[in-house]
Amino acid sequence: MGGMKPSQSIPDFEEINSPEFLAMLLAKGPPGQRAFARMVQGTHDRFLGFIRRQLASQEECLEVLQEVYLAVHKGLPGFAGKSKLTTWIFSLAHHKICDRIADRDRSHQELTENREASLSTETAGAERWDGITAWDAAPDRVSARNAVEGLIGKAIEALPEHARQVYQLRDVEGMSGEETAEVMGITPENVRVQLHRARRQIVEWVQEKMAGAPKT
Repeated sequence: MGGMKPSQSIPDFEEINSPEFLAMLLAKGPPGQRAFARMVQGTHDRFLGFIRRQLASQEECLEVLQEVYLAVHKGLPGFAGKSKLTTWIFSLAHHKICDRIADRDRSHQELTENREASLSTETAGAERWDGITAWDAAPDRVSARNAVEGLIGKAIEALPEHARQVYQLRDVEGMSGEETAEVMGITPENVRVQLHRARRQIVEWVQEKMAGAPKT
């Protein structure tokens, strides 16, 4: 490939998805290690951004990203190249995010149930609210909520989990319907349906908030 960049440069997604770069990643010893380090450099910010749009805590996001790269390193020998390498990595990130959300929801439910079992009805209501607030009040989340956010950004956050991820992959990451379907593990038709619904919900949410905004 005549357009390959110098080996010391940070690769873009086009280069990372090339057969030549995959061959370098699969090389044994230092050449493969150098290629992997360059791949991390070229993808770190974009994958971290994708994860941060799904999870609140910066620490948790970095942990998930590390788990993703470990999964990539472990799975590379079995990567068949039937899809783009970056699409495969997005798929790994999607599954890691879903695992974290599921674990958090289970822990949150257990915390709530434990509080309800040990408190009176009146106290339980107050304590349960305090517990949920504390659970959801990581410094990064508090900072994000205190920041001035656009209505569209808030509307995206209000979307159901799967609809939000479909929207992020299609309209933010610019993936095709087929690539998004591969990442999400659903059909392209399901992607089209969820994307249509997500876009409609965003418009309706923004219109509702604008209609209810106080007049100045």
